[in-house]
Amino acid sequence: MFFVSTFKNYFTLFSPISLQELDSVALFDRREEKFLIPDFWCEEISKNLKSDYNILEIEGERQFRYDNLHFDTPDNICLEDHIRGRKNRYKVRIRSYSNSKISFLEVKSRNVYGRSSKMRIQRKSEQWDDPLTNEEKLFLSDCVPFASRLAPVLYSNYLRYTIASIPRGERITFDTNLEYTTLKGERFTPLDGLSIVELKQEEKDRRSSLHKIFRERSDRRAPLGRTIRISKYVLGRLHTNKTLSSRAYLESLKGLTRASSVAENIIKITL
Repeated sequence: MFFVSTFKNYFTLFSPISLQELDSVALFDRREEKFLIPDFWCEEISKNLKSDYNILEIEGERQFRYDNLHFDTPDNICLEDHIRGRKNRYKVRIRSYSNSKISFLEVKSRNVYGRSSKMRIQRKSEQWDDPLTNEEKLFLSDCVPFASRLAPVLYSNYLRYTIASIPRGERITFDTNLEYTTLKGERFTPLDGLSIVELKQEEKDRRSSLHKIFRERSDRRAPLGRTIRISKYVLGRLHTNKTLSSRAYLESLKGLTRASSVAENIIKITL
């Protein structure tokens, strides 16, 4: 790894916001844009956004670990629908918020109008990734047309910071240290030194301060700082199982490789 992911000082400038306050911009029905950036860009982003955004803080903590167990069918309906860019598609996962020891079974869907929505129920199991209960299976059957065929396929985890502007109805998340683990225990870290930034809005608004920051960076080189077609789930499946065909997603995978190279060159120039 050519530089070390260190976020501990990047988000100290923001004033905190509680989880209850953040719920006012929960945005379970939203528009999303994803960006790939070098970790160190977060320093400038925090300096520029600190007066207009607040950061989620719980019991003095601002960095939160997310653990996920992803589900798919034997013929990979979720994966294939994302790769092919189908208008109606689903992602199913168990998500554990490790800091709070709370976990949810979640269904994320995207419709023909490009809107993403999320439905979830809190888990009551002893371990966050215990097998689904009958109640949870019923929940899935109400949300996903092929629910009976779903089974666990991949683990992932990452560290997240969340900032929000309540007046704008906007949330921005920063995910770093992304790691995948297969059901056999093999580990993969395809984005060393890079972070995935997600801009979540009720309606897409390119006047967002985040867009302005990216446009004005002199070291902005494609695909860094530009909207990228990337799903953490698809990225994980294709990196951990080389027998899967990437087809339409191949260009995005090439973009990730290009991003790592561009970021490395930027680091060398600034040193």
